[in-house]
Amino acid sequence: YLGKSPDAGLLSKSSSARVQVTLQSIFIFLFFTLLSVYFSFLNPHEVEIHFAQAHSLSLPMVVLFLGSVLLGVLITGFLHGALSLKNFFIDLKVARRNKLQNKTNRRVGILFEEAENLVAGGCIAKAIPVYEKILDLSPNHVTVLTRLGNRLREEGDSDRALELHLKAVQNAPNNLDALYSLADDYSMKARQSFTMHQMEMATLEKIEKIDRKSPRVFYRMREIHLKTEDWALAADIQKKLISRVKGREKKAKEKKVLSRYIYNSGIRHFNKGNFEAAIPEFKKALREDAQCLSTHIILGDACMKTGSGKAALKAWRTGYEKTNSPICLIQMDKFYRESNQVGEMVKVYKEAIKNSQNSIRETLGLLLGSLYLEEGDPEKTIQVIEENTDFQKAIIPSLILAGAYK
Repeated sequence: YLGKSPDAGLLSKSSSARVQVTLQSIFIFLFFTLLSVYFSFLNPHEVEIHFAQAHSLSLPMVVLFLGSVLLGVLITGFLHGALSLKNFFIDLKVARRNKLQNKTNRRVGILFEEAENLVAGGCIAKAIPVYEKILDLSPNHVTVLTRLGNRLREEGDSDRALELHLKAVQNAPNNLDALYSLADDYSMKARQSFTMHQMEMATLEKIEKIDRKSPRVFYRMREIHLKTEDWALAADIQKKLISRVKGREKKAKEKKVLSRYIYNSGIRHFNKGNFEAAIPEFKKALREDAQCLSTHIILGDACMKTGSGKAALKAWRTGYEKTNSPICLIQMDKFYRESNQVGEMVKVYKEAIKNSQNSIRETLGLLLGSLYLEEGDPEKTIQVIEENTDFQKAIIPSLILAGAYK
């Protein structure tokens, strides 16, 4: 029957353990018995123990030996029993505490689910008291501290939200959700205090050290610099963001954004008349986005302001090559006319028409035809317009052609 019982193995092990303990006791008893006989045989005399000068006690050596062993066993047993009793009460206390904690955890779980459902249903005002009940049961619940703080900030109680998020970060210094929520609190208060602006940036820098893969923190840092229109710092943050962005298309998009920030930094120098400082900024912007037409145009203008017409022409010519925009040629046209080098511009237009596609050929033809007409050569205007435009369907070529025939 025992062999078929599911507990037979346990019973067998328990019986074997008892037999083993009994055998050990027998062997220990035999060992000390033989040891006592051995000592009695070698030490038949008595030992005199003095308790004082006038009081002494004579004991056989074997009695002294066995008595010492027995006393040691008794002391050891007493200490072991006391320690076992102490551990028993400690375990009892821990078990009771764990039982209460498990009960509290179950209650917290129920309330937390209730609060989340209320938030999901749009009943934020009703969810806040439920979160408060959870904190009464578990004051250091990081998730609840963070969620409740966010809900209170949405309801306009930013001071209480900041208090809760500070407590959450204190309990969990590396919790990104709590840190981002704290940064949101500082961001809201940054409008009123520059110190809060610095605290927000310090919090984001802490997040950057913890989270070294996600670009999210750099988006937040970038927003701060954009609010203050600090384009140089925004560009520095954008470079770091690009290094963390995944995917070729996303990187290309963020590089265009970087180019715009550098362009804005150059525009600030340009508007202040500091053209020497603006030119390098525009060139850096073009290295990030060579398709930006406005940067090509303003770079040429800045070069003109410094008196370098050759550099300006180079900037506009490169702009046309990169963007195929006739606006770059119009800038060159203006320069050549003012410098009485119309012939050079005619060469540029002819080369552009030769290498252009049908979609832009008509525009280039109009520009060259207008140039010929203004220079008093209507026959060439007629030739260019008729060869490169559909003047019968488009009104502007027809007007220019009419003027040339007139």
